[in-house]
Amino acid sequence: MASKMLKKKLYVLILFSAFFLISCEPENQRTAQMQTLKLDFQEGDLPSLHPHDLVIYLRGYTIAKTLFEGLTRLDEQGQAKLSGAESVEVSPDRLHYTFTLRDNRWSNGSPVTAFQYENAMKEVLSPTSTCQQSNLLYMLKNGEEAQKGKISIDLVGVKATDAKTLVIDLAYPSPYLFELLTLPVCLPLIDPKKKEIAEFNGAFMVTKWEKGNLLQMKPNPYFWNRKQVSIPQIDIYMIQDTTTAYSFFKEGKIDYIGIPLCNLTAEQIVRLEETKTLRTQPFDRVLWIHLNTTHPALSSPLIRQALSMAVHRQEITKHIFIGGEPLFTPLPLNVLPMTNPIEIKEDIVEARKRFDQGLAELGFTKETFPPLIISYSQQANRKQFAEYMQQSWSSAFGINVLLEAKDWTTLRSNLPKGLFDISFTYQAPYYKDPADLLNHFSTIGSTNFSQWTHPLYTEKVTSAMRSKEFQKRTQLLGEAEQLLLEQMPVIPICTDMLMFAHNPKLSGFVFDSLGALDFSYASLKK
Repeated sequence: MASKMLKKKLYVLILFSAFFLISCEPENQRTAQMQTLKLDFQEGDLPSLHPHDLVIYLRGYTIAKTLFEGLTRLDEQGQAKLSGAESVEVSPDRLHYTFTLRDNRWSNGSPVTAFQYENAMKEVLSPTSTCQQSNLLYMLKNGEEAQKGKISIDLVGVKATDAKTLVIDLAYPSPYLFELLTLPVCLPLIDPKKKEIAEFNGAFMVTKWEKGNLLQMKPNPYFWNRKQVSIPQIDIYMIQDTTTAYSFFKEGKIDYIGIPLCNLTAEQIVRLEETKTLRTQPFDRVLWIHLNTTHPALSSPLIRQALSMAVHRQEITKHIFIGGEPLFTPLPLNVLPMTNPIEIKEDIVEARKRFDQGLAELGFTKETFPPLIISYSQQANRKQFAEYMQQSWSSAFGINVLLEAKDWTTLRSNLPKGLFDISFTYQAPYYKDPADLLNHFSTIGSTNFSQWTHPLYTEKVTSAMRSKEFQKRTQLLGEAEQLLLEQMPVIPICTDMLMFAHNPKLSGFVFDSLGALDFSYASLKK
């Protein structure tokens, strides 16, 4: 009898064990099948992990999306959906939003609160803020006035009424609020004034940072959607040499190469096309040459127009920035179609005529014309483009043009300070509104690298942003773009195309309109 009972108990135990193993099998198998995601930051370390510092770097956006959770997040179709917020109520005039937060926790286990969202956004708009994109929050009620020190920060339209409820009031209706809320300037922080960030409320948290070598991240065990996070670890290396990075990708030592993490050279693009591993995706990013209008030689619109006319955009997109299309207006036509647009001319005879007129206007001769220095970052194709401009302008106008190489972090920090003569960067709207890019030139600020503005231009852009009539708004923005084209503080060169390659087993990553990546819900199977 005892023997039968023992056998029965053993049978039940075996059945229970089998059931337990079967029930755990999918999760165990899934974990076992996943492997470390290996990436490369060709531009090197970020200066910090503080979201307000990350906002000016494309790789910084990628890190922000991985480490932090905002009220909204972009899905795989690029649509902004609620994430850190569980629900939202919107007033009929679309100026008043009441968000209810879902239960989420920081990587130290403490709860994420509405007060942390409020304090972080108000820090962005503080007159003492070091954030270089404070203007992104000007759509909040009293945002611009507070940032300029005209009124108290307490009057800004963001307020936590309790730990779970955040109220946002806008200065004017915007269909792009949910996109704005995905950006680093809208992320919560435990202490927004503290530059050293150690706690994260997103899908991943930093577990190791060896400056100049490795940034390592692992899943945040307290993240509200932890079950949907598949990758067990992300290792980001700081390989700045393009040839080495490409070799690492071919050898399987990194899983992704291309925009926005590790730029491809023209030769590498051709190689990837030949092996049918190149991937492309269009997006609204444009290449601008920034002309520092405070430079004595660049203060004349005639000189700036001449420089623009002396470059051949078709050649640039054919041989240097492959995949882009020549750009003859400041914004791509699909972003803001203009009525009867005045497009840029490419005419060497007219360029020389205007250059001579500009010389006379400024009181220079070709002999006394000061040298122009082109500052460029040490990324793929940048040196080649700088050399192209140097040769084109030296040949066309007989002037002295010099080159200056900088690492990207240093160059990027110099641009808003006006510490350059001529440089170039890709620009994209932070959210799908042409006013975002055009607003760069409304005032002298951290996004206005050319240090140029014009009263009529400012009036048109400001009126457009506050207009509730779509047709009137479009008209005003089109007129502002025409004025920008006539004054030429920036020279539009070409549009861009996302060009990249990745481990074929990597899936589930998401691009935003800037070209930044979100690996929060990506997977990488063995």
